[in-house]
Amino acid sequence: MKPPDCFGQMPLFNRLTHSQLGEICQDILERRFEPGEIIFHEGDPGEVVYLLKAGQVRIFVSGLDGSETSVMLIGQPGQVFGELAVIDGLPRSATAVSLNAVSLYTLSREAFTRHAQRIPQFSLNFLQELSHRLRYNTQQVDSLASLGVPQRLARKLLELAQAYGQIRPDGIFINLTLTQTDLASLIGATRESTNKSLRDFRRHQWIQLRQGHITILNQQALQAQISL
Repeated sequence: MKPPDCFGQMPLFNRLTHSQLGEICQDILERRFEPGEIIFHEGDPGEVVYLLKAGQVRIFVSGLDGSETSVMLIGQPGQVFGELAVIDGLPRSATAVSLNAVSLYTLSREAFTRHAQRIPQFSLNFLQELSHRLRYNTQQVDSLASLGVPQRLARKLLELAQAYGQIRPDGIFINLTLTQTDLASLIGATRESTNKSLRDFRRHQWIQLRQGHITILNQQALQAQISL
């Protein structure tokens, strides 16, 4: 089976030979999910690792009171998720849900282990992905511990703009479909406090909120807000 052209552009497959890509491709399966469909539940056995082909996925954990706290968004093609359960064999530590129509590549634990043992560059690429994830999670913990809700919101909007932003004449359009509840979950705040900060940002004309999409109008103001 010939590997898709996009494989070589995904970080997990960087610097692999065409032959190595072909070997891995033999074990890759593609799956599609409708908007709002659960990809896996917290506590499920981890039998496969996922790579995003297209779409957006939200990873979250559930509290004892039924509340949800988002761990991260997956929206860049080639991003890996669901990898921890594949490595340690423990149940899934979070739930993954599709935010829109999603296409994923999957690789079973057995196949992943076999290729990691045979292809050193593949293993190195995977370790680099884990390192990036660890740095990201460390930054999120620091943000929750040291910043207030307006500062957390400003940082998250700038982060989303960097990852998913599209430059337009009126500002930076964040090409994500997120509810205000999703946004509150991402910054570890209540919906009410998040909405208050969103209203303040709109009143100052730092952002524009239209049909569920956010456009950043004043990037410098949001950056200054983080330093308050």
